Amino acid sequence: MKKKKRSSGQDEVTATWLQSYGDMITLILCFFVLLFSMSSIDAKKWQAVSESLQEALGGAPEQGSGIQAGQLPALEEQANLAEPSEMERGEPQELLELKEKIDAYVQVKGLENMITTEIEEVGLVIRITTDEVVFDLGSAVLKPLALAFLDHLAPLLMETKHDIWVEGHTDDIPIQPGFIYPSNWELSTARASAVIRYLIERWGFDPARLSAAGYADTKPRFPNDSPEHRALNRRVEIVIRPFREIKNINAEKEDLRERVEQAMEAASSGAGDVGAEEAPPGDDAAGGGGRGTGGGRRGDRWVRARENPRSLKEEVGENCRRY
Repeated sequence: MKKKKRSSGQDEVTATWLQSYGDMITLILCFFVLLFSMSSIDAKKWQAVSESLQEALGGAPEQGSGIQAGQLPALEEQANLAEPSEMERGEPQELLELKEKIDAYVQVKGLENMITTEIEEVGLVIRITTDEVVFDLGSAVLKPLALAFLDHLAPLLMETKHDIWVEGHTDDIPIQPGFIYPSNWELSTARASAVIRYLIERWGFDPARLSAAGYADTKPRFPNDSPEHRALNRRVEIVIRPFREIKNINAEKEDLRERVEQAMEAASSGAGDVGAEEAPPGDDAAGGGGRGTGGGRRGDRWVRARENPRSLKEEVGENCRRY
């Protein structure tokens, strides 16, 4: 039987079909290559993630080595540092109970106008107005009523392990000539030191727990515009300081958690795209050799991926379509 010869038109149709089919197969291949590059994680991708985390958490080491075994647990340990310990979590309640005991004593003795307590950011503040029932005018010698209060307060303070800060304050009236102390600075400091000395000598407090300071009239509670306000500004403050400032316990924890979450979010949006193209030989500016200033091709891609996560995907897609 005689074979029929194909016409040139049939050859052109066949060639066009094969070209379209080849383009479709190429695009499908590029699509799955892109998916694979987004889903696979290798050491270089983790290295980029590590650099992002280090930058978000306060800087990178001098020589980067990627995320190695044991570094992720270290990050978790750093986050756990913001968690208050059992002792720190119990501090507000302990100070509140101490405040209630002091308030009960003050109420029984009828000293509400002379002694007040308040829990502030720095801790429990015990304010003692230094009228003539506590100190004589221009003197730093504790009077019997003040000693009786300190004798009641000292055993309560001995039960805690907190540091104790004693501050002396005066009004704005200068000391007249003839008194022992030449100015309110010396007088306020001497009164705070008198309280410290009594706790050490009479009750055996550890001196390392105690501190004294005099502020003269620089930190008034009220304007020095009346005798009543001046009397309230003449005071000694005993501050039971917690191990950490109460307000900052949760604030530090939330701040660190937020920084970690932001770093992880930035890493997850760009980590899958970093490995799409390998860095050329010798270009380690953004890799294991440290965070150099040049950056290199892979470093530039990492920066672009963080700024616009879609840009790198679109670039890869264009490269696939080009071939």
